[in-house]
Amino acid sequence: MRSAAILDASVGEETVLMSVETGQYYTLKVTSRAIWERLREPVRVRDLCADLANAYQAPLDAVESDTLAFLNHLEAQNMIEHCTG
Repeated sequence: MRSAAILDASVGEETVLMSVETGQYYTLKVTSRAIWERLREPVRVRDLCADLANAYQAPLDAVESDTLAFLNHLEAQNMIEHCTG
């Protein structure tokens, strides 16, 4: 799920993120924005990928690959956190 250290705001068709810790800004569009919205609450990665594959009528394996790459990037930037349970 999202880190509490990240602020976000919708600006037109984009979501702008700002790290409170670093002051760095990020812009999300379309699919990355959809993933970010779904990370508002804890979600299992497999459920997130299945939801996205269904929403975009895309092959699950492609969605999993792309989503994992994006989640790994978010995690490396301390923008998301693992939840236990």
